[in-house]
This record gives sequence, structure tokens and C-alpha cells, in this order.
Amino acid sequence: MAQRRKAGERTPIGEVWHASRGGLAAVVLFSSFVNILKFAMPLYLLQVLDRVPASRSVETLVILTLAALAAIGAGIALDIVRRRMLLHWSEWIDEQLGPRIVQRSLAGSELHRASDARHGLANLATVRNFVGRGLANWIDLIWAPVFILGVFLIHPILGAVAVLSVIVLLVLALAHDLMTQSSRRAARDAGRDTSEMIRTAERNRESLTGLGMADALSGKWEAASRGRSVERETAEARGLTFRVAMQGFSRIMRIGILAVGIWLFLSDILTLGAIFAARVMAGFGYTLIERAVRNWRGMREAREAYAGLAGQLAPTRELSPSVLSGLKKSTFVFDTVGYRYPYQPNRVFRRVSFELEPGEMMLVTGGAGTGKTTISRLATGLLAPRSGLVRFGEYPVSRLPAKLRAELIGYLPQHIELFSGTIRDNISRLEDAPFDRVVDLAKLVGVHDVIARLPAGYDTPVGPDVECPLSGSARKRIALARALFGRPRLLVLDEPWANLDRPTQRKVGATLRALKDEGTSILVTQAVNSNRLARLADRFMTLDENGAEITSPERPAAKQAPSSLLRRVK
Repeated sequence: MAQRRKAGERTPIGEVWHASRGGLAAVVLFSSFVNILKFAMPLYLLQVLDRVPASRSVETLVILTLAALAAIGAGIALDIVRRRMLLHWSEWIDEQLGPRIVQRSLAGSELHRASDARHGLANLATVRNFVGRGLANWIDLIWAPVFILGVFLIHPILGAVAVLSVIVLLVLALAHDLMTQSSRRAARDAGRDTSEMIRTAERNRESLTGLGMADALSGKWEAASRGRSVERETAEARGLTFRVAMQGFSRIMRIGILAVGIWLFLSDILTLGAIFAARVMAGFGYTLIERAVRNWRGMREAREAYAGLAGQLAPTRELSPSVLSGLKKSTFVFDTVGYRYPYQPNRVFRRVSFELEPGEMMLVTGGAGTGKTTISRLATGLLAPRSGLVRFGEYPVSRLPAKLRAELIGYLPQHIELFSGTIRDNISRLEDAPFDRVVDLAKLVGVHDVIARLPAGYDTPVGPDVECPLSGSARKRIALARALFGRPRLLVLDEPWANLDRPTQRKVGATLRALKDEGTSILVTQAVNSNRLARLADRFMTLDENGAEITSPERPAAKQAPSSLLRRVK
């Protein structure tokens, strides 16, 4: 749960803007000089064509030429500097906001479901690319009216021609955007679908190959890819037509300026120098607008991405309640907890209540879809109750800071995932923990000998994209060692017996017994009752197929029906 921002307190994006003020001021100043120095060219033409032929002074020609070259060279140098500054700024923005997006997205619970890491990083990449490549064009855009005004000052008719050209350019740009919008969207959606097909195939390569589904999936990919190609070709063809039209109209505008200017010259209203100066300034103004128009889509996408980032990073910090030092010794409590998944009419359960003291273990059993995994996720703070509280003492688990929650709770999910890295990285939760500590945890869960026999030992690479040399049982024990990292106060195990043979079950059972003796509370969910787990458990809960909760403080008899053994909690 996020705190509301206090007065005077900056958001992460606000901090970035505040730290960037000096650099942005320099970029705007450099942009001003870059565009002011562009006036050197029309002034040069005005002086050279009007004064030099009349005076026939070579010295004047040389001085004017050198001055113009110096101004143009200075403008080029400043343009290079400001564009490199913007490029550096874009990378700095990525360095500042990227880690915060990942931390906020991956450390959040259900309360931050909208904060998705991939979506946030994609938004950040869009903003970064716009700042590094397109922002300079939009900063220059404010100088386009100045160049058009310069044409008006030379003669209003030439200014009217320039303004008419700009209007036609804007109409073409608007038509381009409207006529290619649907094709671009369809191509983008099709591209997302084809990419998702490939990612799914890579994640499930074994099933795909074993079931002979490769041909069918490649056929679906080909159909989606063909549709994407058609839409992309349509969008690109229309875009090419409008781009060529805009470029062609730019040449028409220049010819129009020259034609009208020569007419005014023949009428003894303008000089040749004024005509060419007006042509150059009109070209500068038109070009600045054309560049911005071409980057209009990038500007719009950057604005949408920026709004997404602002919403994702709006909370400045997680709610961090003051916590007493003895929290690890507090009772873990489910206090009349109810939960219903979004868009589902019925609750998974309505009122679940139990307490676990340090050193106690609860065994939760039930069939598929009765809410066992939901119990696990509520206990770890991954889900927040719709009613009631899950708490340590008086502190709701879902409101505890992620770091403190990780210290208090260890979690073994039902579906094991090893992160990209080494075995050591996975056991230490990607932290730089002492190696002895990692080995002790591996020994505790009985997987050390398996790891030691590997050629690279604890430095063996694992992950979703690595051909893992470990069995399902070894992977589960590595995940269990990861859950035990930091000696948590509560250990939540979702289907821990799955993929474990009997010898391994005995080792894990011995580990759980040792943890209980050390004062760790253990919450275990299991589809079927296990005598080994039942002998360890102090409390029991059975969830029936209707989601009703049935609990008992006593161990159930081996051959007695659960309904006659356990009392229903209303």
C-alpha cells in the first residue's frame, strides 16, 4: 500500500527533472544559438548579392564569406554538443528510473498488479529513445515561426506563400497519421502475437517436440506473420506516399518563393539578395516543421509512455509502518480471512481463521481448485485479503515492506522456477552471500551432494533458457534452500512433496523437524494427506470442493472420514 505524497516531497520522475534542470537549460541555450546562427546564411546572401556586385570589393566578399563559415561551423559544433548532451541525458534517465521500475514491479504484491516490469521498461525505452533522437527536433520547432516571420519582414506576399506551404504540410501529416493508424495497430498486434508464440514455444519446447506440435505451431505463426506483413506493407506504402509528397511539396514551396520573388524583383520591389534570403529562411522554417511532423508519432508515443511511467512511479515509497523489534516472535494469524479473485462470482473461501505460534506447523489439504495455493499466496503477502487480515501480531503482512517481509517469510511455490544465474545465485536469492552459508543451506535440504557432483558445482548455470542438468527433485530442494535463506520466521510450502521420492521426502521431513525445533512456523499445503507431514503437523485444515474451510487442532485419524473428524468454521 503506497503513501500519499507529502507536500514538497518529490516523486522519482520529479527527482529526475529537478536534477536535470541545469543540463536542460544548457540544451535550450545551445539550441537558441544553433538556430540564431542559421540566420548567417540568409544574411550572407543578402549582403553578397546586393553589396558585393555593386562595390566589386573582393575584401568584402572574403570577410563576409569567412564570417558566414565561422557562424555555420559554430552552429554545427553546438548542434553536435547539444545532441550528445541529450543522448547522455537519455542514458542517465534510464540508469535512474530503470532499477526503480524493476524493484517496484517485482517487489510488489497484488496491490501493485498494474506495475508490470516489462511494460514499465518498454515505456522507459520509448522515452529514452525520444529524448536521445527526437527531442532536439521539437526544441527547434519553436524557432520555425521566427524564420517564417523573417520571410514576412522581407515581404508579406513571400510570408503568405511560406505560411500556405506550412498549412499544406500539416494537412498532409494529419492525413498520413489517420490513413495509416489502423494498419500500424494491426501490424503491431500481429507482431506481439507472433513474438508470444515463439516465447511460448521456447518455454515449452519439450512438450512441443514430444507431442509433435511443431508443425501446427509453425503454421499458426506463419499465418499471423503473413497478416502482419500485409498490414505492415499497407502502412509503409501509404507512409511512403505521404513522405514523398511532403518532400516534393518542399521543393514546390522553394520554387514558389523564387517565382514570387522574381516577380517582385521585376516589379522593382525586392532585390535578388532579399529573394534568396527569404527562400533560405522559408526553407529553414519548413524543414523544422517537417522534421517535427515526421516525428509526431514518436512524440505521441513518448507522451503516452511518460504518462505510464508517471503513474507507475507516482508513489514515492511503500508504506513502512513502525515495527516492534520482537515481530519475529509474534503469532502468525489468519483473522477471518475471505478472498475472491477478480471477475469471479464466488469467493474461494469466506472466513478462515487460525494462529501459528513459533515452532508450530499447519497442514492444509484439499482437492484441486479448493484454495490451497490461495492460502499460500495470502500468507506470503502476494495476495491481499478481500476481508479479514493476515498478520504477524498486529501488522498486516501485505503492508509490510518487501524487504522485511522477505526476512520474515520463506516461500516455496508449487511451480518451481530457477532464475538465470548459477545455483549459488539461486540459493542466495541473487545476493552476494558468503559461500559457506549457501553450502550450509544446501546441506540442510540434502542437495549438497548432488550439486557437488556437477562439473561446475555451485557455479553451474541454471535458468529458463539453460539446459538444466538437475532433476525435478534437486530443483525443488534448491528452491527450498532459497526459501530458507535468512532463516525466516514463517516457512510457506506449496505442494512440497511433489516430484520428491521417499528418500528425499525423509530428508526434507528431517529439515522441517529441525526448523520447527528452532522456532520456525511452517504452513504446508498438500493435495493429499501424508503420514509423514501429518506426524509433523500441530494443526490441520481441509478445504472441500465448494471452498468451505474445515479446521481442527487435532491430528486426523488415518482411516476416518474428514467430515467426521474436522469441525467446520462458520
